[in-house]
Amino acid sequence: MTIRDLAAVTRHRAVVGGIVISLLACAVNITGALLEVGWMQEARWFYVPPLVVALIAAGGLRDVRGRWWAAGLALSWVGDTQGGRGFLILLGAFLLAHVCYVVALWPTRGQSLLGRRAAVPYALLGVAGVVVLAPAAGLALAAPVTAYAALLTLMAVLAAAAGRVGVIGGLLFMVSDLVLGLGIFAMDLPGALQTLIVIGTYVPAQVLLLLGVLLLIRARAGLSPTSHRQRLG
Repeated sequence: MTIRDLAAVTRHRAVVGGIVISLLACAVNITGALLEVGWMQEARWFYVPPLVVALIAAGGLRDVRGRWWAAGLALSWVGDTQGGRGFLILLGAFLLAHVCYVVALWPTRGQSLLGRRAAVPYALLGVAGVVVLAPAAGLALAAPVTAYAALLTLMAVLAAAAGRVGVIGGLLFMVSDLVLGLGIFAMDLPGALQTLIVIGTYVPAQVLLLLGVLLLIRARAGLSPTSHRQRLG
């Protein structure tokens, strides 16, 4: 990805505005957690909707991959806003969201890290998460946690097709969910610290992955000014 590529997919003001609002919501929630101001943590309702607006403004819904991505964002929003009602709701919403993301990214799997040596660190991170979290989650949740980790890892590996923006976005998502899992099952993390790490990586991950899928959609349309190889280089 080059600056020219990024400028091309963010040329519409609504795209930039949506990204800025999403990141501001992230900052407000983290600040609310640090200052223990409850109403500021309601900013979680605004992580994802601005990104849907950005996706629409960029013309993403014209491509089937963009429609799958919008579905994934909608499911992420369910997890953001309703996940506090129960872990299974949180896990189920994001598991389905990653199914949508994987479907959206699958057509460009040949350009990703799938089947390459560079995917090994992703696999190791995913396996490490399972080794730590599955036993701590208990017998009933071990299988769903393992399935989620596998799907999350696959999504991150496939996202690398978008170049650096996809690589960073995928890894940030993995870090966010790993720390969240540690805080739920394995460690007693202070709430403010957990919010800082989990939300501080999750929202930027969603932003970067959205930019990545928009770059892939643009490249498919033959509008990208640089080759995939140049974006990865």
